[in-house]
Amino acid sequence: MSRIDAPGSSPLSPDPTLPEPDAPAPELRVGTTASRRTSVSESSASAPSRNELRAYDGPSTAPTAPRASTPPAEGPAVSARELAAMGGRLRSPSAPVPEDVYASVRSHLTRSLSNPFLTGSDVKATHDALGSVPRDAYLATLERMDRDGLLASYVSRMDAPSRQSFLEQAASKGVLSLRAGSAPGPLGMPGRPETFVNDPKLPGALRDAVNAHATDTGRAAVVAYDAYLQRHGDAVAQAGSLPALRALGPPQALDLRETSLGLSWSDPRRERYEAEWKAGLGRPQHSLVQAYAAVSARAQVLSGERPAGAFVSAEVSAAHDLLHFKSEAHASARGTTDLQTQAGVAAKAGPVGLEVMTDAHGKTETQLQVDLGIASVSRDSEGKVELSLGAGSHARAHATLNPRTAEFGGGIAFETSDKAGQSHAGLKLGYGLRGLSPERAAQAVRGDIPGLFSRPRDLDPGVAWEALPAERRALYERQGWTREEWAQDARR
Repeated sequence: MSRIDAPGSSPLSPDPTLPEPDAPAPELRVGTTASRRTSVSESSASAPSRNELRAYDGPSTAPTAPRASTPPAEGPAVSARELAAMGGRLRSPSAPVPEDVYASVRSHLTRSLSNPFLTGSDVKATHDALGSVPRDAYLATLERMDRDGLLASYVSRMDAPSRQSFLEQAASKGVLSLRAGSAPGPLGMPGRPETFVNDPKLPGALRDAVNAHATDTGRAAVVAYDAYLQRHGDAVAQAGSLPALRALGPPQALDLRETSLGLSWSDPRRERYEAEWKAGLGRPQHSLVQAYAAVSARAQVLSGERPAGAFVSAEVSAAHDLLHFKSEAHASARGTTDLQTQAGVAAKAGPVGLEVMTDAHGKTETQLQVDLGIASVSRDSEGKVELSLGAGSHARAHATLNPRTAEFGGGIAFETSDKAGQSHAGLKLGYGLRGLSPERAAQAVRGDIPGLFSRPRDLDPGVAWEALPAERRALYERQGWTREEWAQDARR
């Protein structure tokens, strides 16, 4: 077939010869005609198998010597399973496992006729042997132990002190990192404990040891918190004034949650580790609710009120003609006691009787009683209403209610008298419950009245003590605030 050639050009072969696969690519140099090749010619040089047509630009420069091929860099050979266990990230190659150390570890952690049971001496010998492993070979040694089942046997025989020593050794070798806790507070309030980071890339048995150590430290924090609540309760009971009680501060809560373990949601062992951790913490004997109840009861006592809760009472009375004498004792479930002694006169006209009694502090109390034979009703000046029913010739059952002090209860009374009816003696036993008085209940729901440990809002704008309204100043005085403390706190 005839062909048409461009004028002045050399004939082109219809079947150009392709370069050999092993032939070096032509080197491009700045300032030569080869550097002025089009992008089409450059792509042709990079992919010689493509059939592309370009203009001939003359002979190339002298061929350069072929360059020796560079062997690929050697790196750690890992399987797909190992790469997935490491999160898709290659770590730097480690030193080989010391065979003499590994043989010693295997001898102590393998059961045999000469060593049928793993003992504490085997654990200590293994710990000492691992301590001699170089830092860059420590993780590889633990991984090999984990594959051979030796690490699980080692971890299962550890107690809390040996487990902590092992994890501290792993941290010193760079395998583990420590998550810092928080500092303790006043009265020995425990802070958040330190924990080791439970990384999913660690060997499985090592992760079990890390979680067991977190359980140990959490249980120790619970025990320390229980002792703190006891110390706080003792300090509350010894507080002699409301300012001293306020200076103790409110009881603190222990911040110990599953998030302190630092496990991610994608961790396949998260649920199991969190369940084991919560089950191993235990519960304190004291609670935060009880601590606040003790503070509230002590504040009521220091403010001149009886604390809320259950109580028992006993009253002994004696009378001769118009003269009456009685002594009453109250004992609450919180351990507080109250003794009151009264003396006075009593008069009776038919079924109606009136009694006027005065205590040792000069406080006068009156009681009006209506006796209907088998039943009687009485009411005193303190608001207590009592209904009693006869239960024989010398016994009566009674029920009491006092809306002012939020008390209600009941009991039984025994009475005896001489033949002339001029002298009487009686014993009254009772029990009951005491809650918040209506005034206290109204104050508890008011937002403008601060609690015992709250800062009054009137202190922030710097309102002087004398400038407070009389009613509001009386509320602060009831909470133990004084002019001096108010002025000192206003300067902060």
